[in-house]
Amino acid sequence: MTSNDNVGQNTNDAAVGGSGSGPKTARLYADIAIDYNAAKTNPFKRYVEEPTFASAILNTSPSRSLSGQHVLDLGCGAGHYCRIMKEEMCASIVQGVDVSDDMLAEARRREARSPLGIQYTCQDLLDPSADANIRTAFGTPTQVDLVTAEYLLPYAANADELNWLCANAASLVKPGGRFVSIVSMCTDSIVSASRDGLLECEELGWAATWDGEHHDGMCVEMTLFGEARSTRVSFPNYLWTRETIEGALKTAGFTEIGWIPIVAGGDVSPA
Repeated sequence: MTSNDNVGQNTNDAAVGGSGSGPKTARLYADIAIDYNAAKTNPFKRYVEEPTFASAILNTSPSRSLSGQHVLDLGCGAGHYCRIMKEEMCASIVQGVDVSDDMLAEARRREARSPLGIQYTCQDLLDPSADANIRTAFGTPTQVDLVTAEYLLPYAANADELNWLCANAASLVKPGGRFVSIVSMCTDSIVSASRDGLLECEELGWAATWDGEHHDGMCVEMTLFGEARSTRVSFPNYLWTRETIEGALKTAGFTEIGWIPIVAGGDVSPA
């Protein structure tokens, strides 16, 4: 393993503080939806991402479950975490939002095969009316207990988009609620690794490549490999420093921001 900062989680008391926003992201996931869903067998996702996300949510919940809570998942993709939060974490209401019709089509197919009562809607989270549109789509004018965003923030291509995504999250979570987010990695990880153009972990099946000097907001190509490298999928991510992410969250109104260490579970040996 190369870095212990590959997954970050931002938490906040009045709110805790991907996947994807914008037409460009929608087109991207139209092309890679099948391969991206197949990459859920990726060792990093199975053995690091999922236990870390569960720890981030449950360790900051007084009851260590989501019982009685209304959850909104921004950048929900094919609904993988929506289903985990509903079925395994016992959330009362789970709703998912994504910009990709193709990813949502898969989420709805899963819901039809095995109904959990999860609702989904398509929405560009960079749209100025995104928060109002989400409330209208779900018929829920009030804010929710928990907003989650797995890998949403790395789709912010500039500081204005990062600030807007954080502001949207803040507008959707109730006072005293939480915003929990995962980022692929921060620019800080690239700097500390002292590598030029490539950062990878063969055991966990991921690689990041880039051109030029590293900088805040740099664009990298992330590649995830399925089990035994039988599948692969690549997509762009924009990496921000922890300081920049924290600044965007504070500007959005979040008052307590924390990062948790990654949690590894199970055998992460190469298949």
